[in-house]
Amino acid sequence: MIQRNPFPILEFDSNPLAKIEPSKLIAKKDVPKACVITFFGEVVRQRVEQGLLKEIAGVRFETFKLPIYETNLDQERVGITVGYMGAAGAAAQLEELIAMGFEKFIVCGGAGVLREDIQVGHLVLPDAAVRDEGVSYHYVEPSREVLCNEYALSVIERELKKENVPYIKAKTWTTDAVFRETEDKIALRRAEGCVTVEMEAAAYFAVSQFRSVVLGQILYGGDDLSGEEWDGRDWTNQKDVRRNLVDLCIKIAAEL
Repeated sequence: MIQRNPFPILEFDSNPLAKIEPSKLIAKKDVPKACVITFFGEVVRQRVEQGLLKEIAGVRFETFKLPIYETNLDQERVGITVGYMGAAGAAAQLEELIAMGFEKFIVCGGAGVLREDIQVGHLVLPDAAVRDEGVSYHYVEPSREVLCNEYALSVIERELKKENVPYIKAKTWTTDAVFRETEDKIALRRAEGCVTVEMEAAAYFAVSQFRSVVLGQILYGGDDLSGEEWDGRDWTNQKDVRRNLVDLCIKIAAEL
């Protein structure tokens, strides 16, 4: 029996079976083993228009559908799809991808930076995420942080070094509330070692751990929250960085 807690989010249930199991709802498909989840929708759309991606499936939500595509790298099949913003949606999407048959994942997106020395476009490899969201508490026992998969980290680092791509390996802060990143909370997260803030990493790490799949993530420095005023830094228009990061992630996914 689950013990009642003053805070419902801490009422963790270790039972691995839920009323709605993705594996019972979603049939296995002929999909690649590895999949890139990217938040750079314009990169995916451009490649679809160029005929470089083939649609093989999709994850349908209440209000829209996120297509799943396939590409090839040196005769290796790799899946690619656009990620769902926010921890809850990201977790649901990952669950369905796993149920379809994907087993290895590389996620790439942008993140707000908590240190002014992290330039726009600089890569950050999160090795842990502070769990300031809700969905991860339904997958792993309550704790302050959840770790990234060590094998995924090692493969990503190996490839980044091989390509001579500079990066920072550090902790990220995952929050549900993009408009509640206050000055004091930012200071607290910086004090515990977070260099970025985003909305999905903790969920990705928790779900992948619960489902025993491999998942790693690469972020790039986006808007700046380290100063007295927020600085958007035109981070969403870093077209070359976004395109190159997707290429890099496809290559890493094929190596997992």
